[in-house]
Amino acid sequence: MTTDATTIEPDVAQDKVALLYDYSKHLLSLALLGIGGIVSLSQSPQGQKIPGLIVSIMLAALALAGFCALSCSASILRARQRDLPVGQGAWRSSQAAMMFLGMGVGGFLIIWIETLL
Repeated sequence: MTTDATTIEPDVAQDKVALLYDYSKHLLSLALLGIGGIVSLSQSPQGQKIPGLIVSIMLAALALAGFCALSCSASILRARQRDLPVGQGAWRSSQAAMMFLGMGVGGFLIIWIETLL
């Protein structure tokens, strides 16, 4: 009986793709949570002072963030299903999701704080 221990090196490319997939799911959850938060806060007495057009723009930015995050996840799943490498589109979708999430949540928070002051 031998005690040869073999170690398998992890595949760095697969680790990056798995992290990107998990991160895109996280971004989608944050976008949905942000949409719910903006809708709830805009119905409060302070939130009703914010023009509807601005609220709509912030909701659109969060919807775009959710769409980009979902697109990133779908790209990864399609690539895995077809045994192809994940393309740059998934990475760009993830970056776009982060940008739109920041615009939506950050923009609403700035306007919300200005309304409170």
